Amino acid sequence: MLNFPIPYNEELLYSTIARAGIRHGLTSPKQLLDEVFNSRTVIATLDLPNHISFILQWLPSEFNAKKLIYNHTLFPIYAPFIPEERRQKCMEWMLKKSQGAIHVALGVAASRIKTPRFIRYCPKCVTQQKLNYGEYFWCREWQIAGIETCSIHKTLALINTKISRTGVERHRFIAASPESCPVIVQSQEEIMSRWIGHQVQQLLMTPAEQSASFSQWTKYYQELARQFGFVRGNAQIEHQKIKEKILQVWPKNWLIKYGLTFNAHDNQSDWLCNLFRKHRKTFSYLEHIVVNQTLLGEDWKISDVIAAVRKYPEDRKSDQINVRNLTSLALSDDQHSWINLLRLHTPQKSRKISPALYARLYRNYREWLLDINFQHAEDRSIGHKLKVDWEYRDREYLQALKELDSFFKANNKCVRRSRAMYLKTLGNVSTIEKNMDKMPLTCQFLSEKAETISQYQARRLKNAYEELRDLFEFPPRWRLLRNSGLSEERLTEYSRSYLEDLVSHEHEVQRRRK
Repeated sequence: MLNFPIPYNEELLYSTIARAGIRHGLTSPKQLLDEVFNSRTVIATLDLPNHISFILQWLPSEFNAKKLIYNHTLFPIYAPFIPEERRQKCMEWMLKKSQGAIHVALGVAASRIKTPRFIRYCPKCVTQQKLNYGEYFWCREWQIAGIETCSIHKTLALINTKISRTGVERHRFIAASPESCPVIVQSQEEIMSRWIGHQVQQLLMTPAEQSASFSQWTKYYQELARQFGFVRGNAQIEHQKIKEKILQVWPKNWLIKYGLTFNAHDNQSDWLCNLFRKHRKTFSYLEHIVVNQTLLGEDWKISDVIAAVRKYPEDRKSDQINVRNLTSLALSDDQHSWINLLRLHTPQKSRKISPALYARLYRNYREWLLDINFQHAEDRSIGHKLKVDWEYRDREYLQALKELDSFFKANNKCVRRSRAMYLKTLGNVSTIEKNMDKMPLTCQFLSEKAETISQYQARRLKNAYEELRDLFEFPPRWRLLRNSGLSEERLTEYSRSYLEDLVSHEHEVQRRRK
């Protein structure tokens, strides 16, 4: 593919491919896939794309796999927190084909921290891009959960209803443009977003280096707790005091928004307690930032933390147990029997079914048993789950709907603004509809702003009328119908009356002139 665009600084690879389609005038998404990847089955992945080896052949020789992965994808925000063997494997998948394995390996697929639903942008930044480069493009930093404001302009538009990250058209690379990025009212900066943004920028600039092991992260957090006096005796960590400290720094509503809640009176099992215990899995960048920001204060740098973790001695044996592929080892008959039990039951129930088998495994394969039980464990949280604050959620939904309404006002040619469309944007449609009586503000907004079919048809007719006035002094009726995509059969009574008013008004003006 000749004349493939060079990625801009901090531009997502997804955006570069989309610009290639614009540059070559390719309107068909399948045709673009054919040209770039020589395949029609590639998924347009925003954060962690695959098939990068195909893109390298279209770029100058100074570009290599590591440069593309670390400078033009979101891989750097996950790489420092996974074992080195897994980091290498993920990079190999990104060069070739992973079929979703990379999102599973990095913990993205099952993470409590959900990625933004829509592609995000900063109107002031894209306006500056137009002046500097003559075109728009999607930046990496805008798409990261936890960052709500632009680091340059201190504001960020959070909604783009035209471009969903999980859209139906999975094979279409959509370029940033004035139509998809209208200027809307932006939210102001929050201190939490500034904290997250400062650390994420360091992660995005991290070079391709060997990542720390689980045992090194375990030792770091044990030492961190000891350094700040959260250890009782020689080894017992006081999780309750750490939780209280975090709640003093981070607002509860913010923690709820990003799935980082914990039971303040349960010190047995949640993400925060697991972070200070022996690491058996990967923790997200946001979890690391929340804890370190709380304990280290304003002046810490996540790059310094990662460098400090690498200095701890590795426990090779422990890491091999944690990251090994259990199916590849030569297992005993007892181990095979236990695996078969776990396919049907939880570890607790399996132990009751075959206590003798459990006892033999505990004596002879204790580390293996604990490891595989952890992988098959259900949610072990103790105590009552936090009750839903419907009043807070109602205000949160109302704010999101108002921002969406601002987008609609700036883009009058968007799809029908129906009640279902508003709810789909919020997500969890069934939950919202079942609890609408608990959210009066959201209910009132939907009643006032939801667009009926008649109103939608009238808006389309109005848009068609305004377009045709540039070509015709008196737009004919049949052209109004054709440009609006409507027909006589589909017009509602209200829309038909509106159309007749438009046509009769033009006839009246024409008659008076004569």
